[in-house]
Amino acid sequence: MKKQDILLLTGLMLVLILVRVIFNIPNFNPIGAIALMGGVLFRKNSLAFSIPLGALFMGDLLLAFSSPAYAEYLFSQTFIFVYISFIAIILLGKQISTQITLTKVFGGSIASAVLFFLITNAGSWLSLNYEPNFNGLILAYEAGIPFFRASLLSQIIFSVGIFVVYNFASRKKIILA
Repeated sequence: MKKQDILLLTGLMLVLILVRVIFNIPNFNPIGAIALMGGVLFRKNSLAFSIPLGALFMGDLLLAFSSPAYAEYLFSQTFIFVYISFIAIILLGKQISTQITLTKVFGGSIASAVLFFLITNAGSWLSLNYEPNFNGLILAYEAGIPFFRASLLSQIIFSVGIFVVYNFASRKKIILA
């Protein structure tokens, strides 16, 4: 990856973090897409993890400074599970990064949303006041269902958007399937 491509992709991620901070629509944001596409498009592992996670953390800090409720969330147990899910999504992105196609990005977006749902709601089960048994886990997953649609939709829209914008801006040919 050329230096100008790294700068382009990093800039795109930073703009999306600002979109997240400015609009702050619960569960409809570009954070999962940033993690997935960081894994897909950054070839070096050091960049694939540090730039998306750094951008996401910067957005979390900006939100924490603007909201006392968000400041409480920062570094909480549930926060840790959100970042574990981002790491898993980056790893998924690395897995689909060979011969990148729009179809792979779309499928990876769906898988990313499911990964985020499974990991973060399991984290809620472990760190919040759910019964420490299978029924408690199911209740935690049920509590997360209303938020899943927005997460899935935003994951698809932003991942495909990053893919298309990056390919047009870097003058690469988009492969559909």
